[in-house]
Amino acid sequence: MNKVSKFMTRREFLTALAGLALIGIGGYPFIRRWLLASTEELSLPAKPTVPWNGRTRSFQFDIRSGEVNLGNGTRFTGYLINQQFPGPEIHVTEGDRVQVTVKNGLDKPLTVHWHGVNVPNPMDGVPGITQNPILPGQQFTYDFVASPSGTRWYHSHVYELDEIPNGLFGPLIIHSTSTEPYTSDREETLIFSTWGYSTTPGNLPTYGMMGGMGSGMGMGSGMMKSASPNLTYLVNGKVPSALNGIPIPPGAKLRLRLINASATESFLLQADHTNLLITHTDGNPLLKPQAVSELYMAPAERYDVILTPNQSGTWYLRSTLVGQDSIRIPFITQGQVSPSLVASVPAWSYLNLAAANGVLPPADHIFQLTLSGGMMGSSQWTINGASYPNSVPLRVRKGERIRIEMFNMSMMEHPMHLHGHTFQVTSFNGRILGSPLLKDTVDVLPMQRCTIDFMANNPGNWFFHCHNLQHMMGGLATVVEYQDYPLPHVDKWM
Repeated sequence: MNKVSKFMTRREFLTALAGLALIGIGGYPFIRRWLLASTEELSLPAKPTVPWNGRTRSFQFDIRSGEVNLGNGTRFTGYLINQQFPGPEIHVTEGDRVQVTVKNGLDKPLTVHWHGVNVPNPMDGVPGITQNPILPGQQFTYDFVASPSGTRWYHSHVYELDEIPNGLFGPLIIHSTSTEPYTSDREETLIFSTWGYSTTPGNLPTYGMMGGMGSGMGMGSGMMKSASPNLTYLVNGKVPSALNGIPIPPGAKLRLRLINASATESFLLQADHTNLLITHTDGNPLLKPQAVSELYMAPAERYDVILTPNQSGTWYLRSTLVGQDSIRIPFITQGQVSPSLVASVPAWSYLNLAAANGVLPPADHIFQLTLSGGMMGSSQWTINGASYPNSVPLRVRKGERIRIEMFNMSMMEHPMHLHGHTFQVTSFNGRILGSPLLKDTVDVLPMQRCTIDFMANNPGNWFFHCHNLQHMMGGLATVVEYQDYPLPHVDKWM
């Protein structure tokens, strides 16, 4: 590929944008399907987005430094979007043309990545790969069609270990134009994050690693526990003890949109005296909802769950990982509830959807990736032995069905996120998944294997990386490159 040693110029960028903006606006002429032996259908869209519905939604992001109050007396100078920490919750409808003008009032560059949204490549917000960063005093307008529907989010993609925990993130909810497959009486968004600090003025926040092994996680062999020092756990920008109780009447169904915006931490969620009914993974509906006793949620993952009260008064959604005792989200049920026997159900696992018998359908191109590094306290992470920007790009052609086989040969989990595409987890630890599991982030635990499939339907250069941001900054990343895409990318960290 023809590499260049600088960012594209603004003229080059705007020229590319003119040719690529609102890519795929022609919609979904068909859905490509294939069958597993379990007879369940797996489907991926042939186009990255739906047609523009003719409506434009415009937003302004005024980003500045300002005081943040975590609700427990802790105050610090963070980054505010429209004077909010975290940023505002945006609601749009699938098919809306979304225009967000970002004004950078900070003393450092920034971008915005629309996580889980299949935007045109120049709108993806990754410096060195899709755009120049927005410099202090400058502004930039992101312009894309909202798709696919579901629980999405946005966050900075520059100096991520500083800018995300300190406030440059927020929920993006894309509502469907069709009837929701799983009904609820009301909904709430809960965005989990972590704020870290360093005792040395001027230093970036200090984040620790995930470490330790336990049991019962339900994701495979063992459980990772949180052991990161100097972290404060937040929900919707507040310490959980400062949250108001979420009201839910007897017999009501509450839909929770759960978003893990932490830079490094996973959460293991359980509800008092009731199970969680998972309806969506990373914003995408399941063929059949899954009742689970606990839900493990890695960085950047999202889950929609339905809760029904099984007791009166105040009860909690909790994280049971070691060191996360402060995560207790209160719910209040006023009125009489007759407690019922809680069904015995498994913990959440991708393997809950495994088929008794199944075969993977043919793929046009298969990549094999070994994820490694972090040994003996090293901060270096690798894909096939190389750290980004020296990792080998994955070169694809438009129209191909791509399979990525991953083996995590390290002792830490890696939530792997692909930009610009919805993929399907097709197998885990050698077992075929017999029901669709559409995601944009898949968590691969130590010594586990996983395959994901996606349609190469959104031309560009797309970042593929671990969403534990320490691992990403340590090199656990590569780029999916479309052949014949006119713009080369620049491998450069910001």
